[in-house]
Amino acid sequence: MPVGRARGLAEKVGKRMLAAVLGWVGTIGTIGAFALHSTGRMSSLSVRYALLNGVGGLLASAGAALYGAWPSAASNLVWAALGLRALVVALRERRGARVVLDEVRSDEDPQPVTLAA
Repeated sequence: MPVGRARGLAEKVGKRMLAAVLGWVGTIGTIGAFALHSTGRMSSLSVRYALLNGVGGLLASAGAALYGAWPSAASNLVWAALGLRALVVALRERRGARVVLDEVRSDEDPQPVTLAA
């Protein structure tokens, strides 16, 4: 086999391997998030859940695009967008809860105690 053809074949195999790895890691991430949520081990409002879905969707979308499976790439991209949006919402809520907690703590400063005689 000529060197040019061997290099082309190696690139093609490498691209397919990358696509497979990205697709499987992304699929494991999204299905894993769903399984953890379904078994009560992870809240659907958690940052981890949103990250698993967002990153998993992006990886699966990239894998599908490398294969040329455009409907799958598009649906996984939408899944990733929903997961990343949920991540932003979860982070905002976490930050908001922290601000409220700080305000509650500052309201609980020790007050002087007066004893009645």
